[in-house]
Amino acid sequence: MKIILFTENYYRGGLDTFTATLINAWPDQDDEFTLLSNREYSGADVVRARLRRACSFVTYDFVTYAGLGHITRKNRILNALRLAASPLLRYLFLAHEVIVLRKLFSELQGDRLLIINGGYPGGDACRAAGIAWGFLPDKPCSIHNFHSLATSSRFYTKAQENAVDAMLVKKTKVFVTVSKAAATSMSVRKAIPEDKVTFVYNGLERSEHPSLTAGGADVRRDFALNKDALLCLMLATYHPHKGHTFLLKAFRRVSDAIPQAHFLVCGYGNEEEIAAVQREVDGLGLDGKVHLLGFRSDAMELLAQSDVLMVGSQEFESFGLTCVEAMARRVPVVATRVGGLPEVVVDGEGGFCTERNDVDSYAAHVINLLRDEKLRKEQGEKGFSRYLQHFTAQRMALEYAELLKSE
Repeated sequence: MKIILFTENYYRGGLDTFTATLINAWPDQDDEFTLLSNREYSGADVVRARLRRACSFVTYDFVTYAGLGHITRKNRILNALRLAASPLLRYLFLAHEVIVLRKLFSELQGDRLLIINGGYPGGDACRAAGIAWGFLPDKPCSIHNFHSLATSSRFYTKAQENAVDAMLVKKTKVFVTVSKAAATSMSVRKAIPEDKVTFVYNGLERSEHPSLTAGGADVRRDFALNKDALLCLMLATYHPHKGHTFLLKAFRRVSDAIPQAHFLVCGYGNEEEIAAVQREVDGLGLDGKVHLLGFRSDAMELLAQSDVLMVGSQEFESFGLTCVEAMARRVPVVATRVGGLPEVVVDGEGGFCTERNDVDSYAAHVINLLRDEKLRKEQGEKGFSRYLQHFTAQRMALEYAELLKSE
């Protein structure tokens, strides 16, 4: 069976991990994969580097509405004109995408289509792909996978959006996302019925979480920390909704209670975003205790050496893959009750969850874990058991295969 994976994506990130993991863990070795993506998708190189089985890579070159946005944002006047025309222009682009993709799908001669969308509505080309596939004769309906919380349409595009959603529903077998919270968020799209939406938890491959290797990064050595330093880690982009301010306030309390504690912050961010977090660090008097590292290719090595993973998301968190990465390495997690995070981090089963504005409770959980080595190890083992039960790549891939192949 030839399976086409379709995406429209302009960034590197979790979708790359998901795509590579899904292909690697796919249960049927006889199936063939083709990844069809926009030319600007830089994450395709990440997927290619991580694959352990064959996959064809095909790009489409037509300009999408989102692609046009990436171009016009460089010019304020052009961008203003694009936005003013969007109630009509966007849907003219979408109609064109349907026509072009129908022809492309016919040429590729795939047997099944799985659309990988960053969110919903996400990339319009992803919606166009589902509609285009549905116009091909003798093809089973596609699966539409989305990874972030669904968002409602603006009042001036509601009629157009409802029409597109209704058309896509007719051509789609099921909309599948990464958590119950994300599935529930689809209720804001009134044309998509509840019984058309389900979820499959993301999974990780066992080979993705080795223990610290000889000659690899040594955090305490690299930052000239004492051997008894206790390490808290944050793995997230430097976007405000990830909760840097909240976590720094909590860590201020942790540092007061445990002087040997240090906080490492890793993730993508531009100079302005990182500088804003640095000002927070300085304002709280945490210089020397908080280390802003930016993106690290060896982030999993750092995680393996950390004592606690701190996740402070304040909104827009559909799942929380870093929590699973920590559980797979027996590192306890303290997270906020936002979006899908409570589905991953269950109190006492690998970590703890607090309300997103409860700095004192959050800090108390971190302090308890750092002070009590027995508790840390106990929660680490429970988290690992939870990972094996719910979040393996094999379990995820099997559920997608069943959805895709069932008639």
